[in-house]
Amino acid sequence: MRLILDEEEVWSLMTLVTAQVLDQVELSDEAAKNIREWRAAMQEGKPAMLDFAQAVNEALGNTIDQELTRTIRRRDYYRTVR
Repeated sequence: MRLILDEEEVWSLMTLVTAQVLDQVELSDEAAKNIREWRAAMQEGKPAMLDFAQAVNEALGNTIDQELTRTIRRRDYYRTVR
């Protein structure tokens, strides 16, 4: 199974997560300012956003692969299945 997010989807996810952090977590003024500045720097089409989207897709892919890999016990031996 492959899950690949395009740049716009990653930007939406990042915006949602940072908004939740800013609204739900007690942060210092400086920390909130740093998050807002980072989010403002991550505009669609910029190289930093493209790199971030690629990193998110790699992390999602690795997590999915790890969860799908499991060991099955069959008559006194173990086999790894994807």
